[in-house]
Parts: sequence; C-alpha cells; structure tokens
Amino acid sequence: MLGGSATRKKHRRVSYVLREEEGRHRSGINSLALNRRGELLFSAGRDATARCWSTGNPRVKCERSFDAHTDWVNDCVLLGDEATLVTCSSDTTIKLWNVVHQKCLATLTEHTDYVKALAYASDRGMLASAALDREVLLWDVEAQQSVSAMPSRGGEGNVSFIKASGHQDSIYCLATNASGS
Repeated sequence: MLGGSATRKKHRRVSYVLREEEGRHRSGINSLALNRRGELLFSAGRDATARCWSTGNPRVKCERSFDAHTDWVNDCVLLGDEATLVTCSSDTTIKLWNVVHQKCLATLTEHTDYVKALAYASDRGMLASAALDREVLLWDVEAQQSVSAMPSRGGEGNVSFIKASGHQDSIYCLATNASGS
C-alpha cells in the first residue's frame, strides 16, 4: 500500500517445557548408600534431592525422591532399621526421612555452614555430622537432638562426655565403626 498506513502484527512466541517427573538426578551425585540386602541404592545429588533406586532388575529404576533441601545434598546414610534415611546438605540442615512414605520426619539445624558428611554408629544409635563450620556434632537420632559429645566407656548410668571440637579447618569426611569407638 502506498501512502496508507500498513500495520504489521507482531507475533510473540511463547514456549513451555513440560517435564514428566524425572527418574534421575538433574545434576551430579555426591554420595551413595546401599541397604544391607543390596536391593535399594540411595543417592545424594547436587539437584537438592536424594533418590532411592531399585536394583532388583537389570534396568535400575528410581523408586522414590526425597525433596526438601534447598541446596546440594552432600551425604546420605541409612539408620540401623533401614526405615530412616538421613541426608545432609549445603543448606546447613540434616533431614531424617521415612523411606517408605518419603516424608521428612525431622530437620536438624545446629550447623552454621554446609554440612558435608555423616557417619552412623548403629550399636549406639548415634549419628555424627561434619560441616564447613569446623564442627563435628553427635546426634541422638531417637531424641533428634545434638549431644555434641561422645559418651565415655564408663559403666551404665555413669556417662561422661568429651566435646568434639577444635578443628582448624573445614571437615569434609567422617567414618565410624558400629560401636562408635
């Protein structure tokens, strides 16, 4: 058209990506834990999730996802009954999960920096956590509270405590045996 005003419609394109529930981590994996029978594998991921995998068939399948952390999940351990999974995260928390129902049972918040490692002494029912805050905290997982000390080898009813502190640098790894000794 000459001399007239030509209006052009501007087209906008909008795209949506709809994903099905992913049966995998969306980023790297930091830690693995296997149950005693070897049929369930738990993974701690950099996508802020922990996942449970069934290893009972040739095509390993993600059975459950544990989604309540807000930053990397750095480590995971199964408690002695294997009905409770414990995860720790860069969001500075430790979470206890019901494995079957995928429900967060408790959130432990004593650390002040990234929680990097967990270790479980099954004979004592004690969980140790280590963080970049240079603290090792011991937890009575039944009471869901920090005891921040280790019982001595004294007799029953006569328990003394030793504080687990004094690290000069961040702590990245923990290990224990079943008795916690």
